[in-house]
Amino acid sequence: MLADTDPIFRMGLKACLMAVPDIQVVAEAEDPAQILQLFSTQSDIDASPEVDPQSLDLLILDVSRAADTEANALLCQQLKGRYPRLALFVLSATIEPDQLTKLWQVGVEGFCRKGSVDTSTLIQQLRRASQGQRVWDAAQKAQAQLVQAPAAPPPPPQNVTAFTLLRQVFMQTGLKQIEQTLEQLQSRRQGEALTQWQRAVNEGRERELQTVRWLVRQYLERQSDASEEPPSEPEEPAFSWANVDPWDTDELAVPSRITEISDESALAPQPDLTTVLIDALLTKLPTSLQNRTPDPLEIDILKAQKRQDLFLIVLKRFESGVEDLRYSQVTRSQLATKRSKLLQDLWLGSTADFFGKYLTIPLSSSAQDPEDIEIVSVLQQDQAIVEAEILNKIPLVTELLEHLLFQAPLRVDNTLSAVGSPEAMLQTEALLSNIIVNIANGVLQPLLNRFATNEAIKQSFYDRTLISTRDIERFRNALSNHYRIRRLFKEPTEIFESQYGLIVFSEAGLQKIAVYGSRDQELQKLQGIRFFVTLALEARDAIAPPLQATFTFLGRGVVYILTQVIGRGLGLIGRGILQGVGGTWQDIFVSRKSHQEK
Repeated sequence: MLADTDPIFRMGLKACLMAVPDIQVVAEAEDPAQILQLFSTQSDIDASPEVDPQSLDLLILDVSRAADTEANALLCQQLKGRYPRLALFVLSATIEPDQLTKLWQVGVEGFCRKGSVDTSTLIQQLRRASQGQRVWDAAQKAQAQLVQAPAAPPPPPQNVTAFTLLRQVFMQTGLKQIEQTLEQLQSRRQGEALTQWQRAVNEGRERELQTVRWLVRQYLERQSDASEEPPSEPEEPAFSWANVDPWDTDELAVPSRITEISDESALAPQPDLTTVLIDALLTKLPTSLQNRTPDPLEIDILKAQKRQDLFLIVLKRFESGVEDLRYSQVTRSQLATKRSKLLQDLWLGSTADFFGKYLTIPLSSSAQDPEDIEIVSVLQQDQAIVEAEILNKIPLVTELLEHLLFQAPLRVDNTLSAVGSPEAMLQTEALLSNIIVNIANGVLQPLLNRFATNEAIKQSFYDRTLISTRDIERFRNALSNHYRIRRLFKEPTEIFESQYGLIVFSEAGLQKIAVYGSRDQELQKLQGIRFFVTLALEARDAIAPPLQATFTFLGRGVVYILTQVIGRGLGLIGRGILQGVGGTWQDIFVSRKSHQEK
């Protein structure tokens, strides 16, 4: 769909795009402000065809008019909020830098200045944007066109001062310490028998130190280049983060001089967002093993060490699944269809890794029945049950994958938050924690259904407080009641309140939080008891305020009558009685005194 105020430009762009076999312009708008109107009314306006936003792959719009820059940025935000799967590509002649920043923050996939690229390049950018990739190659050029100021000449080389030499000495000393620590971590990884969790923490520290070592070496090399005499011919400028285009997310142009470092370990890449999140959760695992939520969880039956191992296995499986999606070049529009497959593979792989792919247990402890069975093959037969009860109910999985793979803004409390913002990081960590906990519960659910009281299973996996048959059956009944209550009452309540309940890792243990999410479509599909639960909540919300006001008024009236009317009346009566009693005693005292005098 094209939305541009210039009819000549719109007609020329449409002619160029229609000449491409795999591109079709299905709708037009004379003004970007008409887009929401066309999407909402679904009617013909000025000979425009009927527009269904769900059928569009890409919306090309112009936000060039200076008077409407704020409104157009708000329009893009509304479009991304209502139709997150619709890719936006902004074509603009001039735009303010702050408006460009807002377009990036709300998640606009592509930006290009009119006339800055040829037709073939523009078509390639449109294709990439329609697949969910962020295309901002010309954003820095647009800012330079607005500023219209010549680039500042590179500063002349400065003489090396004593302070610079002292700083370099300290950095060289720091590099030696980093090298020594890396050697200790590598020798520990190779020489000691580490648990899976300890090995993962060890690898995370190695990645961090390698990244720091790479940054320090680049700084030292830039300092040494600045102290040298400038050559007669212009050379490649020293690498600086200030020279990197922040809008170019597709590739980072690093000077060839940096790539020629002899030490390959110094080129260790910085960890991506997925690695950072997993490392953050790994640090919380030792303190997140206790269930502090009001509901029972399947993992409560495990030993503390087994629970930790299961969380670690699911974390590693999730990381490899995200990497597989990245290397398979999945587009953003395909993530919704890959969601179920990713969770299925995550559950299947975690089940096999946790129990052991070929683990065999005896069906009974009787010597007369020595039949053994491979437990994993039996547990995986309950895949349909696990999907219906657990996997299909994990919320916001697609949004999390879009955020990790395509740097799409994440909706936090109905507000789009850019990648790297504190709100987005907290929300992403909560979503990932909830996935890990639910997959872990899904791994144990078939075990509790089929081999709950098997002695080999109890000895190997169960906590010592839950090893008797009575305790196990009580635990299973509590889980059954939990799922029944959640399906009939808690889920309709969360849908009606536009919330998702998440189980997250915290320093105090596993805790439950609620995050906002639009669930109007689910609300319309509720039937039976679940539907009447929402009606009861609505009736309570409608009746409770007037009833509360009525009882408050009546209560105040009763208090007034008791204190001001009855209380004061009783007080007057009591005072009269006391006065009468006092007068009588006074008369008796006077009469006795007079009698004694006589």
